[in-house]
Amino acid sequence: MKKSNPAPAFQQVLLTVVSFTLLSGAASIWLSTNKDLSPQQTRIFETCNTTWNMGIGAIFGLLGSKATDLFQTDDEEEE
Repeated sequence: MKKSNPAPAFQQVLLTVVSFTLLSGAASIWLSTNKDLSPQQTRIFETCNTTWNMGIGAIFGLLGSKATDLFQTDDEEEE
């Protein structure tokens, strides 16, 4: 099996996406614990919730793109 070291640019993108995803998830949870939200807080909650959902999809997409490199056979590497 091939050992894969991701490029520094990929690591930076992944770290950024994970950071924003966790930040928006934490903000969503914090806002959801409040009883009465103003209309502005409701919009922020909806934005954070959407960002959380997109971030989770982006994380799986980024990891999935690197997973294909891990499962190459030895024959494919020689070509």
